[in-house]
Amino acid sequence: MSLRLPAVARAAAFAALAAVPLTLARAADAPPAGALRVRTGLENLESQVHDFTLANGLKFVVVERHQAPVFSFVTMVNAGSANDQVGTTGLAHMMEHMAFKGTQKIGTKSWTAEKPLLDAEDQAWTALLDERRKGLRADSTRLRDLGAAFERARTAAYGQVVSNEFSRWIEQAGGQNSNAYTSNDVTAYFYSMPSNRLELWALLEGARMSHPVFREFYKERDVVYEERRMRYESSPTGRLFLEFTNTAFTAHPYGFGGIGFPSDLTTFSRPQGEDYFRRNYVAKNMVVAVVGDVTVDELKREATKYFADLSPAPAPPPIDTVEPQQKAERRVVLEDPGQPFIMIGWHVPAASDPHYPAYEALSDLLAGGDYARLIKTLVKEKRIATQVDAGPGFPGQKYPSLFVLFVTPAAGQDPMVVEREVYAALDDVRRHPFTADELAGYKVRFKARQIAAVEGNADLASALADAQTLQGDWREFFRDQERAQRLTPDDLMTAMNTAFVRSNRTVAMLVNRPAAAAAVAPPARRPRRDGSR
Repeated sequence: MSLRLPAVARAAAFAALAAVPLTLARAADAPPAGALRVRTGLENLESQVHDFTLANGLKFVVVERHQAPVFSFVTMVNAGSANDQVGTTGLAHMMEHMAFKGTQKIGTKSWTAEKPLLDAEDQAWTALLDERRKGLRADSTRLRDLGAAFERARTAAYGQVVSNEFSRWIEQAGGQNSNAYTSNDVTAYFYSMPSNRLELWALLEGARMSHPVFREFYKERDVVYEERRMRYESSPTGRLFLEFTNTAFTAHPYGFGGIGFPSDLTTFSRPQGEDYFRRNYVAKNMVVAVVGDVTVDELKREATKYFADLSPAPAPPPIDTVEPQQKAERRVVLEDPGQPFIMIGWHVPAASDPHYPAYEALSDLLAGGDYARLIKTLVKEKRIATQVDAGPGFPGQKYPSLFVLFVTPAAGQDPMVVEREVYAALDDVRRHPFTADELAGYKVRFKARQIAAVEGNADLASALADAQTLQGDWREFFRDQERAQRLTPDDLMTAMNTAFVRSNRTVAMLVNRPAAAAAVAPPARRPRRDGSR
C-alpha cells in the first residue's frame, strides 16, 4: 500500500522522481490490468454500463464481461489527503493502511478480549501525549513511566492480533493484486477475484467498509512516518517535491503535501482516525465499480446483503477553501549534490472546468513524446535536457491545481540556464501556434488511450470509479472523448496564454552548484615544461 497523488499526465511525467513514490503518477500502484483483457472500442461500451444505488446511498457501477470467470473491482472513497485537517494531516493515508487490518471477526484471536486492550492502549497514548504537550514543564520521570506504560499497552493489544488475516482470506480465495492508494482527492481499494467467490468478496469488502477495526494503529502510524522519512526527507527529489507543493499552495490543503506533517504523524490517535472514518466513509461518499464475470442482478443481491451496514449519513461537504490568485512568481532552490531537476508549475482550473481538456492536450503536444515541441527543442536539438514531462492535475484534479513541467537537465547543464531555455521554447510556441495537424495527432492518441483504458477489467473499473467520484457521473468518462475531439488550436493557445504567465508560476529546482560551476568554468591550462604559464 502506498500514498498516491492523481494522474498529472502519464506515468512518465514523474519518472525523474524515482526516489519519490511513483504513487505521484498513478504508476507503480495503479490497479493492474485484470487477468481478462477484452479488445473493444468506445462506441458500444457506454450502453453496457449499468448502475444501481442501495437504500443507504451507496452507488454501484457494473459492466458484465463473461469471457473469463474473473471480475475486478474498485471501491473509491471521495476523500483523500486534501480532506485531512490541520493537526491530523496523514489520516487519509492511515485509512488505507487500516482497511487491511480486518474486522471484529477477521484479524483477531478474540474480539471480546481485544476491545478493552485497544481502549487501554488509547488511554495510555492520551496520557503520554498530554505530558509531552507540557514541553519544558513536562516531568521527565513521568514521561519515562508513561512511555513504558504505553509500550506495555501496545504489546498487550498486539497480542490479540492475527496478522494479515484479511489479506490471507483474499489470497486463499484466489484474489490477486490486492492493494490500495491514497491521492489528494480519493482513497481507493481494489483487487481481482474469481467470479465464483462473489459472495465472499461482498462479505469481506462490505465488512471492512462498514465495521473495520483499527488494530495496530500506532504501529502503522510509525510505518507511515518512516515512509515519509524514506521517500521524502531522505530523497533530494522528494524534498524538492514537498517544497514545491508547500510553496505553490498557500491556502488550499493541496499544499499539505499528501503524506502528512511529521508532528501530526507522531501525535494523532486512533479515536481521531475513527472520527475521520465516520465522517468520510459513508455510503453517499463512495462508489464501487465492478467489471467482469458478474451479472447486475447477482451483484445487486449480494450488495444489498453485505453493504447495507454502511452509514447512510450525508456525504461531507466539499472543501470551501479556494486558493487565492497568485500575483507574484514563487521560487524554491534546493542545493544538493544529486541530479539537478526542475519543476515549473502554473495554476490551472480543476478537471471539471470546460477549459481543462485544453491543458491535457497541451501536456501531450508540449512533452508527450518525440513529436512534442519541448522534446524536439530541448532534448533533440539543443540537447540541454534528457527528459521533459508535463501535465495538469498536480497534485489533484478535484479542485484547481497546477500544470507542471518536469525537466531533467543534461549532464553539465546549469539548471537556471535550462529554465531560461524552457521559457524561450514556450515563447516560440506562442509565435508559432500548434497546427491543425498536430492537434489531429493528439486526438488520435487520446482516443487510443481511452480504448486502452477499457481493455482490462481493473482499468475500466478504475476509470469509471474515477469519473463517478471526481466528475459526479461515470458517463463523463465517455464525454471526455467528445470534449477532446472538439478542441481547436485556438483553445490550446488561449489556455496557454491565460495560465503560462510569470506571476502565476512557481519554480523549484534542485541545483548542484559545485557541478554547475565546474561545467561553466574554463579548463585549467597546463603549465609549460619550463614552469611558465
